[in-house]
Amino acid sequence: MCEATVFLVTDDRQEEVMRDVVLVQPEDDKLLLVNLLGEQKLIKGIIKRIDFIRHILVLEKAES
Repeated sequence: MCEATVFLVTDDRQEEVMRDVVLVQPEDDKLLLVNLLGEQKLIKGIIKRIDFIRHILVLEKAES
């Protein structure tokens, strides 16, 4: 399986946003995350790091 766990970094703090993410799609200035069950979240952030081995995507909070 190729699902990823998405984390958001803000002010030197890293929090888990969503597990089992199968789709990351740009939507204007946000990223649409969709997990295996079809749940969706819109996150205002930029991609900081993708680790394909550990199935981790790290986002950095975008300035408003």
